[in-house]
Amino acid sequence: MKENKPNKKVNKWLVFTSMPFQMGATIYLFHWVGAWLDERYAVEGEWWMKGLTMLGVVVSLYQFIRQVNYINKNE
Repeated sequence: MKENKPNKKVNKWLVFTSMPFQMGATIYLFHWVGAWLDERYAVEGEWWMKGLTMLGVVVSLYQFIRQVNYINKNE
């Protein structure tokens, strides 16, 4: 029996207008966790916050690139 998969059309503008909010939320979450770890373990120089914020930037860029590739593949 053959399954019919519906062709999902993705609205590019909706994805691209929501991306700054997704990126901001991801980066802020990593920043918040890093600040919490710095406060909890009394780290001087706020290394957890700096490191996890940079990791949040990398993760959010990865998400962005993955979504753009998905959109381009489905066109």
